[in-house]
Amino acid sequence: MNYKKVLPLILISVLVLISSGICVAETKILFYETNKVSRDYKIETGYSKFKEALEDKGYSVSRIEIPLSREVLRSYDPDVLVIANLNSPLDASELAAIFEFVMQDGKGLFIAGGTSSANQITIPFGMTIDTGILEDESSPVWDSSSGAEVADKTNFVIHTINRQDPSIRLLIQGVNQLAFFGGNGISISGDAKLVVTGDWDTYSPKSPTFPKGSKPPVASAALVGNGLVFLLSDADMLTNDKIDTSRYRYDNLRFGINIIDWLRASKERPPKSVEIDELRIIVGQLMVDIDNLNRTKIALEKTIRERDKRIDELTQENSDKDEIIRMLQSQADPVLHINYTTWAILLLAIAIIALVAIMSKKAKKPEAEEEEEVGFGYEFEEGEARTGFEMGTEEFEDLMGMDKSKKK
Repeated sequence: MNYKKVLPLILISVLVLISSGICVAETKILFYETNKVSRDYKIETGYSKFKEALEDKGYSVSRIEIPLSREVLRSYDPDVLVIANLNSPLDASELAAIFEFVMQDGKGLFIAGGTSSANQITIPFGMTIDTGILEDESSPVWDSSSGAEVADKTNFVIHTINRQDPSIRLLIQGVNQLAFFGGNGISISGDAKLVVTGDWDTYSPKSPTFPKGSKPPVASAALVGNGLVFLLSDADMLTNDKIDTSRYRYDNLRFGINIIDWLRASKERPPKSVEIDELRIIVGQLMVDIDNLNRTKIALEKTIRERDKRIDELTQENSDKDEIIRMLQSQADPVLHINYTTWAILLLAIAIIALVAIMSKKAKKPEAEEEEEVGFGYEFEEGEARTGFEMGTEEFEDLMGMDKSKKK
């Protein structure tokens, strides 16, 4: 197919749809959760974080716990049906309802998990799940929580992604590395497309279908009738612990959301009057891109409004504070006409001066007491010694006479 020739038609179709004011209605995702599906892969247990991520994107997510039928599917009216890790075969009425849902109603079907029971759904769409578990010896998964590689060879990193087919562009957008946690290879036939494959040393030791060098597909897609089908052979890739980026820093969650985006592109593509199916899906992908941009725009506008509101609140708070300060400054003593702020400063200054004076007075008292205690180093009891000025004249003369007689 020469996409250069049809590119103008694609652009014209998109512009017509945009100019016609078409709005993307709410997209409904329905998870099939009867007892034929393992509890570990339900939206209230192992797939709860995947569900939250879809709801954060604006999707309406619900579940069904009764057998499928035409009436049930038309009643729920989902845009995408998800069946994760089907461990028991579906009956004929359920299969008929699914095929009509995809091929006639033009809806999306996501099969997660390469079980043998899933083959009864996928084989008619050109995708057959192999029986052997895949292994890889050179691309171990890194577990950030333990700081070590996962030793199990059935857990490996996938780098090989199909980036050549424009009809699956939306599937691999923003996806660089995926962590694979045990699954089977997929044999592709008819119009099915490979999306993600293992490396050259990815193989199944228990199956002749995928020896070393076969690069077995682990994710595939198909345009079937009016609808779309996607098969991921490892249901564990989207469980809560495996999409936890604090532990496994890979693009598993982004890939899961891309799958839902791509499947809903069937809803957005032009009527069947456009004869080229791949052109229709390309246009559908562009419409999904437009809707995603609109959702991002709405989220940004909401954030801007919240920030503007907060700025207004802070501005009002500052204005109230300024008003209080102006009121305090404008209030004055009615007698002396001095504002209360000046009074407060004067009183504070007087209090400081008084405090300094008191402290200074207390400091001088000990110094004075110390000076009174200073003497010449001699202590006399009362009456023990008297000077010549304290003696009578006679006593002084007698004392002097005695001294003279001693000399003679």
